[in-house]
Amino acid sequence: MKEKKRVVKTKSKSKLKFDLGLFLLVTGALSNVTIWIGAFVATETQGPVSVWVRNFFLPILGGISGLAMGITVTVGLVFVLTKLAGMKPTIERKVRGKEKYTSRRNIRYYGAWGAIILLVAISPALLAPYVYMTISGQASLFSVLGDTWSAVWSVGRIVAADLAMGAVALVHGVQLGALASATPATRTAKSATGSETPAKRSAKSAKKGAKELRVCDVEGCEMKYAWPQGKGAHLKKHHPDLIVPKGIALKDLMKAEEQKVER
Repeated sequence: MKEKKRVVKTKSKSKLKFDLGLFLLVTGALSNVTIWIGAFVATETQGPVSVWVRNFFLPILGGISGLAMGITVTVGLVFVLTKLAGMKPTIERKVRGKEKYTSRRNIRYYGAWGAIILLVAISPALLAPYVYMTISGQASLFSVLGDTWSAVWSVGRIVAADLAMGAVALVHGVQLGALASATPATRTAKSATGSETPAKRSAKSAKKGAKELRVCDVEGCEMKYAWPQGKGAHLKKHHPDLIVPKGIALKDLMKAEEQKVER
């Protein structure tokens, strides 16, 4: 009878993990992409279409841009600050061909901090005029800011999105927890993978170099040998009569010696 082989089908369950850093990068790009779209659409259209673009299309793009901008700045601040807590200001790299490590400044760490500080200063300046407009009953943000400050506000609006996106990219682009080292102990962490650390190699070489020499305790022999590994070779070469053959009990050996004496 033919045996029926049971075929077990294993379904690979791929778990989708939500990447907050990647999501913030997308929202940061979306906040300025909509402005690019609006800028080029507004300049390319002429006549009656431009009225439709200004009254309908551009406000939709502005709403999408504002939503993406708000998510990137508010959530991005929390995301970057939590990541910075696990990063170190210096990175230790091994010198090629040498058992030596050099410390370098972590550019991503300082860059992220600089972007966060600038963003914290810019974001209130961008939102405060809008809050003042709503509580004062002004018709538009332009009437609150005027010509000069409206120009500054428009530039800061674009810079803030780029700063938020840049700060997220700096802490999300590379997992610096594995590169940045707080203590020298992480330099020799390769022992977990089975490779020898410099400390182990130096200990082994020290043991090999420090061989103890002893003088033979046999009467009349003043030769030296390496202790303890050289004792057997010395006895075998210079005192073979003192070597006890393996497999012979001590009682049998003493009995044989007594018999020799009696004879």
